[in-house]
Amino acid sequence: MFHSSAWAHFVVTERGNAIPQFFTLYGDSGAIVGVALGFRAQSGRSILRPISGRLWLDALPAVRGGDPGTLRAFVRHLEEYASAAGAVELGVGSFAYRGGSEALEERGFHLRRRFEFELALDVSEENLWGALKGPRRNKIKKSLRLGVTITDLPGDEGIAELRRLQLVSGERIARRGGPRIGTHSSSIDPITVLLESDVARVIGAKVDGRCVSAGLFTCFNGLVYYTLSGHEQRALETQAPTLLLWETIKSYRREGARRFNLGGSSAEAVDPRSPEHGVYEYKRAFGGMTLECASGTKTLRRTAKRLLRLLEGAAGLVSTH
Repeated sequence: MFHSSAWAHFVVTERGNAIPQFFTLYGDSGAIVGVALGFRAQSGRSILRPISGRLWLDALPAVRGGDPGTLRAFVRHLEEYASAAGAVELGVGSFAYRGGSEALEERGFHLRRRFEFELALDVSEENLWGALKGPRRNKIKKSLRLGVTITDLPGDEGIAELRRLQLVSGERIARRGGPRIGTHSSSIDPITVLLESDVARVIGAKVDGRCVSAGLFTCFNGLVYYTLSGHEQRALETQAPTLLLWETIKSYRREGARRFNLGGSSAEAVDPRSPEHGVYEYKRAFGGMTLECASGTKTLRRTAKRLLRLLEGAAGLVSTH
């Protein structure tokens, strides 16, 4: 998904100033051995524009056979391209992780460790149910007893409900020290792009006819990714998010998807004091693989980066007086 044209359109709509860059790596025989999607952006402030260029990828390049040597070569070529384009920094994310953090580390990237949680769907429904931790199965049963229903939310209705619930979740997350979610600055909601590209669905959980929980799921090349979500307090009381995930997992499995990624958390989330600890425990309880992965950043123009920080700090100081 994170190397697709649909994702490029989504990010451009969401960010406004992002320019998509599609990369292809060719082997000695001329065959394609790797692909990647990146984005370039600069500060909107004229004084910062020459020293603020950044190239980033939301996911590591996809290379044939997952070959480590090919990936290292791809990352090296990306560095060369970014430097020639005048970028101050290169960032490589790890969404839908399939390995490769070692290549970033070897190239001197500063790593941000994280986890992703993934279920293999090429097993029976009974095996998926059995892999769930006991308390998670009990919560699904409780949600069913309380009459929670799961349904696809079409088009504008789905977007409106998801954004409303994201704002509710955002307030709750911010109170415990996490990032605020659910906002965007574009005139067209970026989610529209994914829905119209037919690579995403918004699925909701309802209690007494009211939507209390919703999730955005992308599906591309057999991989389902739990991309966005939002939940009311009533959803937490009725375990609606857990039932929503379980029913969605079953639905995509029946449709032939091969993997279901629940998204991730920071590596620090293993610490009970972390604001993400609950997310880490929640996703881990679905019984899938816990993938240890890392995103990386590398400064390509150190002097420009230091100057950028100084100017940003000065601009922030001026704006607060």
